[in-house]
Amino acid sequence: MSTSADEYRPIGPVDASYGGQNKRRYPRYALSLPGRFMRSDKLDYESRLIDISVESAAMTTPIPLRVGEKLIVYLVHLGGLEGTVVRLFPGSFAMMISGTQRKRDKLALQIPRLATQGEIPEGEERQYPRVSADEAALLVLPDGSTMVCPLHDVSLSGASIVTPARPSLGAEVMVDKRRAVVVRHHERGIGVEFVNEGFTGHAAFSGGLRVQPPR
Repeated sequence: MSTSADEYRPIGPVDASYGGQNKRRYPRYALSLPGRFMRSDKLDYESRLIDISVESAAMTTPIPLRVGEKLIVYLVHLGGLEGTVVRLFPGSFAMMISGTQRKRDKLALQIPRLATQGEIPEGEERQYPRVSADEAALLVLPDGSTMVCPLHDVSLSGASIVTPARPSLGAEVMVDKRRAVVVRHHERGIGVEFVNEGFTGHAAFSGGLRVQPPR
């Protein structure tokens, strides 16, 4: 999608903290990435990035939102972001991004690199084939609690876990001895992506779960 959020006109009030184009301290890049976001109701919804800077992002969604609403967003290749809705557009919204300076510095490096790659397809978040897994894994939740959960399927980059737990999108968990981040909620549990450090995207898998890709 090549449409920029700046081409839309707001249909709701604008938060005073949103300075607009003239007050942006960081460059904005057109970047189309699939993602999901979670509201205070703990449910997650599909979205897609339109453009982004270190401070703010514009995304499409069919879900009606409110200015001032706090969201947790997960974007493929960028990981988890927290923020507040500051503008509403037809079928989309703008969000101010909150986070540590370390997170901002990381985004400042990631965003320009991804912007040079063009639009990333919906299915690219699965770089490796998923296979059914007839086994269980030890899931360690963000609060340190543990549970043994069946695996629905698994690949070199992630897994679908059957569990009643619903950690937030972007939350870090452990699957056996492998660090992972929650990227999706589904009817039977959660989807996770294995990571090396922070929200680095698709990491090569070694150790932990015992699975071989189909030949």
